[in-house]
Amino acid sequence: MKVKISEIENSNKQERTINFSQIYEEFNKNIPVVADLKIEILGELIKITGNIKAKVNLVCDLCLKDFTKDMDINVKEFYSRNSLNDNYKDEFEIKQNSFVEDLNGQDEIDISDFVYQCIILNIPNKLVCDINCNGSEKVNEYLKKDFTDPRLEIFKTIKIEKE
Repeated sequence: MKVKISEIENSNKQERTINFSQIYEEFNKNIPVVADLKIEILGELIKITGNIKAKVNLVCDLCLKDFTKDMDINVKEFYSRNSLNDNYKDEFEIKQNSFVEDLNGQDEIDISDFVYQCIILNIPNKLVCDINCNGSEKVNEYLKKDFTDPRLEIFKTIKIEKE
């Protein structure tokens, strides 16, 4: 779903509310991702705020079982209508509100891609199915194995002389 910026700009309040629902096969083939978003035109900036709800199918890093994670994401993102590279040719300090995506003169925002990126960025690095998960026996046995490479044993014989 793509939203034209010129249509929002020509409206009375220069804002638009979007109720979005789409199935992403990468996350869950049966349950759609639902988002309630508000797009506002703020001069040269475009602000997107709202909430995204999704059920994402993942694999536990400890026990390797499939599980579903409920995600409830509050979003607040800014887009710049024109390129920011012209303003920041030299070095500059990154502050809290410096993370703005350039549209480089484009007249539309892809809401499907925006929602997809928000979900991907909010998936935790360590995927654990349950707070009490200790992993499976096979995974624990594998992790207990000695993985030393016999070719590197020669480095244990190196002696460093101190002056």
